[in-house]
Formats: sequence, structure tokens, C-alpha cells
Amino acid sequence: MCRWVAYAGTEIYLEDLLFHQEHSIVQQSLAATQSSWVTNGDGFGVAWYNQKKTPGLFKDILPAWNDSNLRSLAANIQTQLFFAHVRATTGTSISRNNCHPFVWENWTFMHNGQIGNWDTCRKDVESSIDQTHYAHRQGTTDSEALFLVALSKGLIRDPVRAMTETFRDVSRIRDKNKSVDPMRVSCALTNGKEMWAFRYSSDERSPSMYFGSPHTRSEQLSSNPINTIASEPSDSEKEHWFKVDEGQGLHWTEQGLEHFSITV
Repeated sequence: MCRWVAYAGTEIYLEDLLFHQEHSIVQQSLAATQSSWVTNGDGFGVAWYNQKKTPGLFKDILPAWNDSNLRSLAANIQTQLFFAHVRATTGTSISRNNCHPFVWENWTFMHNGQIGNWDTCRKDVESSIDQTHYAHRQGTTDSEALFLVALSKGLIRDPVRAMTETFRDVSRIRDKNKSVDPMRVSCALTNGKEMWAFRYSSDERSPSMYFGSPHTRSEQLSSNPINTIASEPSDSEKEHWFKVDEGQGLHWTEQGLEHFSITV
């Protein structure tokens, strides 16, 4: 599986979370503690927002711990919102097009998990992507397909409804194809201003997800004290990390954090 971190709050350098944490996302790429896949070395990606509407995006197939360009960029880019992801492939090829995050206009998406028996279900899932968004398909992963299906179902207008309908339709496709392996989802998406995160699975064993407030070098205070959603905590201070339960979602805004149930 993979590991990811989503940040929104006061302006910080990327390196504050990517590197300067007791258990940073780069450290997790070498030694994840809450995943059956300890090493996540099949590529990485970072998407960040500044003054422009669309995010900056940097992805590569090198392991995150071994990329000097990532370290240099992270030390020089400041942002109030970014996504970072380290990949452990579940079967699709190692390529930049298959590395997360995935971007559509001002929207960014990343995922940890799988659509079980993807080879069997792929054609039917991809048939759920409308023509506008299918033309944007660049890789071969189930993760990118989930994003494009959700966009086809109106994610821009109603992210929670679109993602829920996507989970429902993919579940029906899995049933139709008699899939044995489960569907597991821990994912996050953003429009550059708000963030949504979803933890859902067909076997109640979705990948871990937490929210919290790790320390950064920013001296400013944010109106929302919660600034991070992640696959696992980036430090050992348990009092400021909270686990997201199975079948639950989060909606982050500057005003606060809303919890919601995912009913498929």
C-alpha cells in the first residue's frame, strides 16, 4: 500500500512535514508503521497551491528518500495547502503517470488502497468515466480511475455525493465480476481551499487514517487548529492525533473539521 499526508493551514515550507518530523512522510516511505507494506519506494508526488488557481505538481519514480530534487524543492517552496504521497504499487507499473497525486484543473486527489481484482474490473470501471474526463486518463492505476469516475459524477459540485456514488458503482462492478479481493480506500481530495478525506472498504479493513496538528516552524495561528490529515501520525505525541473510524469521512475548512458517515 501507500502513505500520504494532506496539509492546510498557515504557510509553511514543504520540508516541515515532508522531512522535519519525527516520523515524516519520507521516513514512512522507508519504514511505515501502520501498513502491511513497510517500504513505499515505487515513486512519490507532491502537489501544492500558491497564488495560481491550479497546483504545482512534482512526481518521480525514484524513492522519496533518494531524490535530491525533492529535498531541494521542499526547502524552498512555501504553501498553505499541499498533498504528498509515497507509492507502493499493488500491481500496475512504476511510472510518473501512475504516481499520485492526480490533478484535474484546480482539483487534486490521492489514494491508498486498491480495487480488488483490478485487471478483471478495469474495463467496467473505466467505462464509468465520461468522455471529457477519460481524455485526461494518463496512467493505468485504479486510483486515477476512481478520481476520474468521481469527476464524471459531479465531484466539483458535491464531493461527498460523487465519491459515495463512485464507491457504490465500483462495488457493483466488483460483484458483477465476482471479485474475491476487497476494495479498500483511504483517500483525500482538495479544490485548493477545502479538503475532503474518505476511509471506506468492502471488508471493513481500509487503510489507516488520522487527523491532527503536528508542530511546524510557523509562528502564526490558524483559525482551525487541525491542519493535517494523514495515513499515520508524523510524531509520537498521541494527544494531538485522532484516528478516523472505518466508514467515516472528513471535511476540512478554515472554520473547522466536519465528520460524516459514508453510506454505500
